[in-house]
Amino acid sequence: MKDIIRHNFVFIAGIIATAVIIIGGVYLFGNNGSTKPNGKQISNDILVPKGSNITSGIVNGKYLPADSSAQLTLVEFGDYQCPACGAYSPLTKQLITEFSGKINYVFRGFSFIGPESLKSAEAADCASDQNKFWEYHDYLYTHQNGENKGTFADVNLKSFANILGMDSKTFDKCLDSGKYKNQVDNSTNDGKLAGVNSTPSFFINGVKMENIPGSYDEFKKLIQNAMNKSPIVQGTPTTAYHGHFDIKVYLNDTRVNLGLAKYQSKEPKELDPYIHLHDGNGNLVHLHKTETTLNQFFNSLKMNFTENCFILDGGKKSCNSESSSLKMYVNGVANTQYQNYVPQDLDRILISFGPVNDKNLTTQINSVTDLSCIYSLRCPERGKPPSENCVGGVGTDCTD
Repeated sequence: MKDIIRHNFVFIAGIIATAVIIIGGVYLFGNNGSTKPNGKQISNDILVPKGSNITSGIVNGKYLPADSSAQLTLVEFGDYQCPACGAYSPLTKQLITEFSGKINYVFRGFSFIGPESLKSAEAADCASDQNKFWEYHDYLYTHQNGENKGTFADVNLKSFANILGMDSKTFDKCLDSGKYKNQVDNSTNDGKLAGVNSTPSFFINGVKMENIPGSYDEFKKLIQNAMNKSPIVQGTPTTAYHGHFDIKVYLNDTRVNLGLAKYQSKEPKELDPYIHLHDGNGNLVHLHKTETTLNQFFNSLKMNFTENCFILDGGKKSCNSESSSLKMYVNGVANTQYQNYVPQDLDRILISFGPVNDKNLTTQINSVTDLSCIYSLRCPERGKPPSENCVGGVGTDCTD
């Protein structure tokens, strides 16, 4: 939800089906007369520009081309280094296999985790020149192994193409020339325009899923209802909900230690029953209710956070000036919602105060841990989370 992880997993907002036609190679959505869904519908010029990689399903292991008669279009923005995207990839494959010919599935790169995100996205587009985009796309996700550690270095990206039976000379020339660099950058920019702030992010007929489904059955039901032209009202889990997000706060390049005992919640005296730290872990925040803001979290720690100032519990202020500014990044992407931001499951959040042009920002962003993926059981390949002392009040899943 990686960053992304960013990445957000939970449930989904209201969605509606619309007709799909193809004009000049670009998919456009037409209103079918049914109730307009809650949520902004994004222009198809942004979501599915000409030249996008589109498949209408998988039959006998082979990807089908786009189908103008498909009932709906599903657009995903993802990063090839994003573990949550990798975990979700088998679900989208299962979905388009089951609904072959009925869904046009579009993958757009949202490459923000680092240089290997950019290069792997370029490589996938180079593979499309040899009609191997989807095969290469799948290969990248099944061979994730850390972020910016050389897994998707150029030499490996070229070897992947060779393994998949592509013409190596043609592929290597494409990758070395940076042929698709601008296209990769434009894809990420389109995602930002569409409101993407975590990966994976999905759009059904132009409407963004504010929270992505937590299981294949939920995803399937959502798609089926959209096909039936029946608006879906996503159930908002106010009970039995336990999400997580990672956070770091730096003030003038000094990390605020949220692992201190005074910031930790202990049953039955939670600092806040719905959003809190516990077990001495200052990097991981536990969520027990949706629509809970960062303002609520910091207030529970006796801190104050606005777009202009960050005030510690002891009263020390870090406020905007001509030379210094407060910044917030969610899943590696600048975010200006500040105290009003509603953290999502798997978010990685950085709050930083320092020079206006802070050279340490990239290092700080990369320092934000990625524990929520483990604690929310989204990446079982990384092991199980440690036993927790569940802390929460009435209306949470910590009731036993």
